[in-house]
Amino acid sequence: MDRDYFISGRECMEAAKMMPPGLRLHWFPRLASTNALALADAWPQGTVIAADCQDRGRGRLGRVWQSPPGLNLYFSLVFYPSLPRENWGGFSLAAGVAVGQALLPFVPEIGLKWPNDLLASGGKLGGILLEASGDKLVAGIGLNVNQRSFPPELNASSLIVCSGKEWRRDRLLALLASAVLDALNSWDRGQFEQVLSRWRQLDIILGKAVTATRGREVIRGQALDVGAEGQLLVEDAGGIRHFLHSGEVTLKGLKA
Repeated sequence: MDRDYFISGRECMEAAKMMPPGLRLHWFPRLASTNALALADAWPQGTVIAADCQDRGRGRLGRVWQSPPGLNLYFSLVFYPSLPRENWGGFSLAAGVAVGQALLPFVPEIGLKWPNDLLASGGKLGGILLEASGDKLVAGIGLNVNQRSFPPELNASSLIVCSGKEWRRDRLLALLASAVLDALNSWDRGQFEQVLSRWRQLDIILGKAVTATRGREVIRGQALDVGAEGQLLVEDAGGIRHFLHSGEVTLKGLKA
């Protein structure tokens, strides 16, 4: 693969041609954060903002998302839901399902970990960060694509590690942006159970013993289900059920 392909703009041009109706690509060689730009300006529905690298890529809880150039995929999709705000939490699950199902034919071992992690080959393959501003929702996707090595503390993996082959990021961007838009539309139309059923098929923690951290509170119990507000249901050893709308969840032997 031509390592300068994306930087030169050829990959971007091909991705723009592949975008289905309803999506419009804006590509940048470098950004602070695709989500930050998507939130800052009045972009219309279906805008896709992608960058070859990010200087201040963000994960959940203010964490840094490593965003080196020439290797991976970083993009954000702008969406204006019609649902009331209490149902917006589930859009994160919908986006996770979209990316997981799109990659499943190529990475059969892919799994989802609540609330926003994509895992494969024992490491983190990608993450999803949903942020809102007014009536606008931004779905940010970070996916490790052609990166072969990572700092040990990241416990990360990539598509090239999982599949043994290099990937064209233009084709991948078009595939995933289309899948995410379709999934967000499904959730917005109230197809909650359809999306949740697909999440359960890919989920790696349901039915297992977990440790959940919510602020200073630590809950140890069994992950039972996900719900229409994007929440995770955990039952502790005393039979008390906790509905988690945010926080971190770990399995034994698996990092957060």
